[in-house]
Amino acid sequence: MKKHLKQWTAMVLALVLALSLAACGQGGSGKSADLPQTLETMKNEVGFTDVMDLDENGLQINYGIQADDMKQFAALVDTSGIKCEEVILVEAVDSNAAQRVKEQLDKRMESKLAQNKDYLPEQYAIIQKCSVEQDGNYVSMIVGQEHQKLTEIYQKAFS
Repeated sequence: MKKHLKQWTAMVLALVLALSLAACGQGGSGKSADLPQTLETMKNEVGFTDVMDLDENGLQINYGIQADDMKQFAALVDTSGIKCEEVILVEAVDSNAAQRVKEQLDKRMESKLAQNKDYLPEQYAIIQKCSVEQDGNYVSMIVGQEHQKLTEIYQKAFS
């Protein structure tokens, strides 16, 4: 009888452990968004001018973000050279990749601030109000005159 009780207890503990690990594997808050569609919504509602979309190669060259770190992404940058508009939305493949993406975008923000501080003070003031954000495996850098509206659109994409 004792032998069966020990076996039964071991099976219950193994089941509890397996369920706990499965729950941990879910990761994040379970929210998801279609980032290319979100960027299209941003374009339609804000009406950007003088911007271009970036592909994987553009993200790698300009930001050091590796394609293998991304599950999906959407990105645009200003092409005029005198505006700070830059929207980078990334869903990373896992939490480690998300951290690497965030580090690269943090570096970019620092660079944008340094480049604009003396050259374009109005753009510098805008950039100061913007930030890089991470929520689970999602990382965003939303910079621009309409950053508040763009951030609202991004956040609504998860609901």
